[in-house]
Amino acid sequence: MQFLKEEDIDKFAKYVAKNVGQGFFGYHDFEVDRADVEEYETEADDKEDGDESLLTSISIDFAITNNDYDEDGSIKVSRGCLKTFYQEDFERFYKEVV
Repeated sequence: MQFLKEEDIDKFAKYVAKNVGQGFFGYHDFEVDRADVEEYETEADDKEDGDESLLTSISIDFAITNNDYDEDGSIKVSRGCLKTFYQEDFERFYKEVV
């Protein structure tokens, strides 16, 4: 089972924010306004002798703004969501980033 290490939480939040932004707006111009960790569960929550520094899931609250333009000028669209990530997301993160 792949865990997210506690010291990688900030890197992981930045990594998934880019993916969430692309999910909302494709490859258009967007900026991540917020990617805040709301809650997480650790191995210690699941096992009596589990490690509290190994995360089994993490929920991140996002706010992302798309900056676009049309014939009348600029358009800003903001979206927010709360998304929970698990083992398969951690595996992808460690393969692509770390």
